[in-house]
Amino acid sequence: MAETDMDLAPAADDRRGTLGVGQDGAWQIRFERRLAHAPERVWAALAEPEQRARWMPGVTLDAAPGGTARYDFGEEGAAEGRVLVADPPHRLEHTWRWPGEPEAVVRWEITPEGEGSLLVLLHRPLAAEPAVHYCVGWHAMLDGLGAHLAGDTPAEPDYAALAEGYARAASAG
Repeated sequence: MAETDMDLAPAADDRRGTLGVGQDGAWQIRFERRLAHAPERVWAALAEPEQRARWMPGVTLDAAPGGTARYDFGEEGAAEGRVLVADPPHRLEHTWRWPGEPEAVVRWEITPEGEGSLLVLLHRPLAAEPAVHYCVGWHAMLDGLGAHLAGDTPAEPDYAALAEGYARAASAG
């Protein structure tokens, strides 16, 4: 994607993330999700272990500066990191270390929007190759968050369709 494409906001009902090169030349992933819930409710779903387990199983996240972040994907491996910023209910930022890749940062920003919230997830800097894979994972997790907040059980994602769509998006850039 061109640099300017990364900064364009998606349509309000678009659940897809964007991936490509940001203004500083680093690969990044960006998702925007509009949620019909107050920032405090979204923060609780992210920060409270019992809620997080319903939509992001295998993730341990101590939502306090210096806390641990661990995304356990079973046989695929695990990403580990440390919480850099915890500003409830607005921002959570942590490092992301996947074996064999440079360290990245994942930022969750939650801002009020009308009676709900705008959640922006930014994961950067990344190598181009794993960015598609990460997009698929973040998309599925954020769909799970939306279902959890709506009181539903998250559905099993169509990983193949998501991977195909994000691969096309990455090759278009």
